[in-house]
Amino acid sequence: MQLADLTSCFGGAIPAVIATASSAGTPNVTYLSRCHLVDAERIALSNQFFSKSARNIAENPRASLLLMDPHTGDQYRLAIRYERTERRGRVFESLRTDIDAIAGLVHMQDVFRLRAADIFRVTHIEALDRWRAAPDLDGISRAARLPTFAALGELCARVGRCADLDTLVSVVTDALAELLGFEHVLLALVDEDRSGLFTIASHGYPVEGIGSEIAFGAGVIGLVAQQGRAMRIGSRHQLDKYAVTVHASFETAGDVGPSHELPVPHLAQGDSQLAVPAVARGEVVGVLQVEDRTPVAFDEEDEANLTVVATLVANAIETLRAEALAGPAAPTEEPTGEPLDPSTVETTLVRHYAVDGSTFVDGDYLIKGVAGRIVWSLLGHHDREGRVDFTNKEVRLDPSLDLPDFRDNFESRLILLKRRLDEREAPIRITKTGRGRFRLDVERPIRLELIDAS
Repeated sequence: MQLADLTSCFGGAIPAVIATASSAGTPNVTYLSRCHLVDAERIALSNQFFSKSARNIAENPRASLLLMDPHTGDQYRLAIRYERTERRGRVFESLRTDIDAIAGLVHMQDVFRLRAADIFRVTHIEALDRWRAAPDLDGISRAARLPTFAALGELCARVGRCADLDTLVSVVTDALAELLGFEHVLLALVDEDRSGLFTIASHGYPVEGIGSEIAFGAGVIGLVAQQGRAMRIGSRHQLDKYAVTVHASFETAGDVGPSHELPVPHLAQGDSQLAVPAVARGEVVGVLQVEDRTPVAFDEEDEANLTVVATLVANAIETLRAEALAGPAAPTEEPTGEPLDPSTVETTLVRHYAVDGSTFVDGDYLIKGVAGRIVWSLLGHHDREGRVDFTNKEVRLDPSLDLPDFRDNFESRLILLKRRLDEREAPIRITKTGRGRFRLDVERPIRLELIDAS
């Protein structure tokens, strides 16, 4: 039996168990955060805070490692011998990425910090008796659904036909499910000040979560954006259990992470996550994430294919953004349609908080930030002048939006607002009427209320 035969055991779905002994023969058994396959003869173990195991290895370099296959339940006992410790390089960085993903997922960044990667040579592999019958693997392995070049080619062709951001994000999330077999997809874009992300599209979730926010460094998506590296989680449930144990050991209060007005879409009972950065011109534009209920559902090939798609999306977004900035402003049209009579029609109350752009429609939270300031600006023009037709370029120049001078993200915020209005079935809608042009559709009279703390 070779180490290559145990690949699924290194996915992190089930923590490995290491047994060491001091020079006097006193044993110590503990769980490991991650094990990493280095080559045909060596493995790397995460060295974080297991000082007793480290002391034993210093006195006695031999240890025993127990691995379990998450799909079959088969167990393997490895006899290993310590060779060296690495604090930089490819193996260390790979382990650190895994540990950072775990830390972000369970909100324990202050505890889960990789100090070193301990390299061991495997001297013997023993397959233990099966403790249960192997399950039916149909639907567990994604091997039969691995994307082909033809599927990737078709996805690229569809992206190439997208003329605007709204179409692009819908096409990508739907095509990942239809062509590549990723049923639960989320696309988040980096915000204007590069401190967080916002969800602009999702597929396969009960609630779309458009406009939900993720801070840089928070959870897997936030870490991927912050570090610009892909991350894979093989078993969320096991990590949650492991985190409880570590919390108890370190007596740390669990940080539940930042709160959001809108919950980020997530898969109930989801066990596997794969998130990759969408990078264009050396800069992270967003993050593309997929989820699955099956443990260790994603592998290196899934990561490579999703990275191809994410890169394609990032460059398409940058191209559309550049075209929008360079293109001429479309002529502004005169107001159309008869004004609504407030005395005969039910009115809609829109309340806007100047401090952060939070906007509420009839008491229900809609959106905040740049998107909130956009809808407030549009409704102001509609209320004062009866305007319904606008151009991206004229709205972008509105100083009240407080857009940055560089990479203002206006188009993505406008699409976010449009999708959020549609999701809420609000009596206010945004409809694209041409290249760089849109219409504000207002179903009934609007009553505007500004809350200005100053």
